[in-house]
Amino acid sequence: MSRILSLKRLWYLTRKDLFDSWRGNLIAAAAVSGSMIIFSFLGALIEGGRSMEYSAYFFGTLFIWGCIAASRAFMELHDKDKNEAFLLLPASALEKTLVRLLTVSVILPLFILIFITAGSMIAETVTSLVFGFSFIPFNPFAGCNWPVIGYAIIIQSIFFLGAAWFKKTHFVKTVLAVILFIFAFGLIAGGLFRIVYAPYFDGFFVPKDIRFDIARVIESRFPVLLSVLETMGKVFLYGIMAPLCWILSWFRVRETQSSYGI
Repeated sequence: MSRILSLKRLWYLTRKDLFDSWRGNLIAAAAVSGSMIIFSFLGALIEGGRSMEYSAYFFGTLFIWGCIAASRAFMELHDKDKNEAFLLLPASALEKTLVRLLTVSVILPLFILIFITAGSMIAETVTSLVFGFSFIPFNPFAGCNWPVIGYAIIIQSIFFLGAAWFKKTHFVKTVLAVILFIFAFGLIAGGLFRIVYAPYFDGFFVPKDIRFDIARVIESRFPVLLSVLETMGKVFLYGIMAPLCWILSWFRVRETQSSYGI
């Protein structure tokens, strides 16, 4: 049996995490489903028609709950009162990271998909019996759901890294770090743009009458460059960013485990 990765240990760790968290998850799922049923009924009662968009409810729940869960993936890792049991588990840092990753990126989206479907069926049954509406529950197999799940997993990877990296207030610090990164990137990109297209600027601003001229100049002079940059951005966003965050999270867990949580 490998000391680094064992499917048997992964199964045991996953089973332990699910057993420890199933009550809280069921309560949260019941609260979300209950609110969806109530809003569906009230919308039908007040507006006199179908007003609940189950897909939008699913998307919102997936992103909000997914990001919060990802930011709490390693709550006990940096907790001096609780990290001893986690750090001394007979499993490698890679296995501990993979288990939490599978929980927030695979099991949780499927769980949300299931209970939103069940909640929509209850809501549709109530509105059909009371108001006579046609029975149209949430369709979990709709093609639009799966790309959204992929986008949610990409965004969750950032909060997953924040959970492993920051010691406290993981969600807030991750959001602040993302805002700071976007602000710094915008300043750097704006400075480079100002240098390259200096003739079109009046101070640091572009007069309104020549803004479209700059856009046409960029498209005419650098069409290949723009296409390359767009392709690179898509490759990084869809293929590199999430695995990079997961690998950095694993490094952070391994570093913390080797230093015994210090």
